Formats: sequence, C-alpha cells, structure tokens
Amino acid sequence: MLKMKESSRKFLEKYLPEALEKETRQDALKLLYRLIDEKGFEPPIYETYNDFGREAQRVYDDLYLSND
Repeated sequence: MLKMKESSRKFLEKYLPEALEKETRQDALKLLYRLIDEKGFEPPIYETYNDFGREAQRVYDDLYLSND
C-alpha cells in the first residue's frame, strides 16, 4: 500500500482512483503524470500549470517523497 497524506488520497479518490490500486510508487506516478499532462496545463501554450495541475503536482511530490 502506498503512503501519502490524507489530502493526496482524497485527490486520487476523486480524480484517479486506479492509482490507489497500484502496488508500486512508479506505477502510480506514471498514471498521475499522464493526468497532469492531459489536464494540468493552461492554454494556449501549455507550459504553465493550471490550478488542477498545481494540486496534482503536489500529490505527485507527496507520493514520490513518501514512498521509497
């Protein structure tokens, strides 16, 4: 089971529940990376995070740092 803050768990339950089923940090991070890539950037240039992207990146960082 992956370790994470409660806020990260709630985010994943809402937006990416399949990540909670993954056994490894890397598998969950791959799914989260794809989600950030799809929904996490501001148009029209798509170089800057939008609000969703910033929150998703915090979850990504939490998963990365909490599981070694």
